[in-house]
Amino acid sequence: MLLTAFSCEKPNTDDVIPNVRADYEGTVSVVYNGESYDTPGIKVNYSPSEDGRTTVLTIYQIKFVPQMPVTIDVTIPAVPIVNEGSSIVFSGDSIVPLAMGGEVPRYLVTALSGIAEKDGIRFSLNFGAYPTSYSCVKTVE
Repeated sequence: MLLTAFSCEKPNTDDVIPNVRADYEGTVSVVYNGESYDTPGIKVNYSPSEDGRTTVLTIYQIKFVPQMPVTIDVTIPAVPIVNEGSSIVFSGDSIVPLAMGGEVPRYLVTALSGIAEKDGIRFSLNFGAYPTSYSCVKTVE
């Protein structure tokens, strides 16, 4: 799955990305039964660990497809990250997401790949059998 382009505004203009907590607002795209569903205005939180080796990605108030009866928060824990100077690259496979108070192994996260740069964040993954991507529209301040 290709990552989509993004455009964001961030207050930090340095060339080096600090590995700090950040909130974003962007669009989630999910492929379900061969159709792509885009949901704009979805907030994502990026929270790196103190040692800078992993991050937690939290997607807030997501309704992955129109048929889904409720919105939920989904957390992807312990995602390995690498600071590459002007960007932070993250990836992971076989990560059990958290939602509704517990683990959700039915929607195992696979093929997670993403990048955080000074002007935004984007990533793609599979939640179970459902290809999903996120691209930042703007930084939440």
